[in-house]
Amino acid sequence: MYQMRIFTLRDGTKRKIKIEEGMTFQDELKKAGITESDIFQMQLVEQGRRQS
Repeated sequence: MYQMRIFTLRDGTKRKIKIEEGMTFQDELKKAGITESDIFQMQLVEQGRRQS
């Protein structure tokens, strides 16, 4: 399983990045190519398969 951050920007577009261990929030913004003032909403989502 891994985590993804979905940024909804003020202009209505969305940016999605895979979060790597040890990343800071500033690293996430740099990877997404945005600034903090661009963000309208953020969501953290877990992705991956569950094994039975």
